[in-house]
Amino acid sequence: MKVEHSVIINRPIEEVFAFVTNLNNETRWQPEIKSVTLEGPLQAGSTFREVRTSFGLTFDWHFLITEFFPPNRIRIDTINGATRYRGSRLFEAVDGGTRVTEVGELVMPRYLRAFDPLFSWLSKRPLRIAYGRLKALIELNQLEVQTLS
Repeated sequence: MKVEHSVIINRPIEEVFAFVTNLNNETRWQPEIKSVTLEGPLQAGSTFREVRTSFGLTFDWHFLITEFFPPNRIRIDTINGATRYRGSRLFEAVDGGTRVTEVGELVMPRYLRAFDPLFSWLSKRPLRIAYGRLKALIELNQLEVQTLS
């Protein structure tokens, strides 16, 4: 099952990349994520664990950061978990801000692959909600910083 979603955030690419790749922020903007634990420094070759609830199921994944190129790209791949996920978050400077695009593939167990189109359709809403929250958090955070200055 493939997933893809983009959002434009009205902030500079370095700021957006820093916020998104700070794994402590994951639970703030992705309601399905219950916890994230980075094992080592944030760089290619590091690993992290994530607990997520999707489609009414809880997934406990162990990920490897396969690419880390600030401020343009981070790529992850599962080390182990109930399903395999491989994905990238791409960051592109655009007029007035940054386009963040998540592109990924979730490999479901064989007995569920017939339902890939349904799961793909169902995943669009949570992605839209998560990236809407991300946009609001980063833009609101900057507004708060400017107001306090």
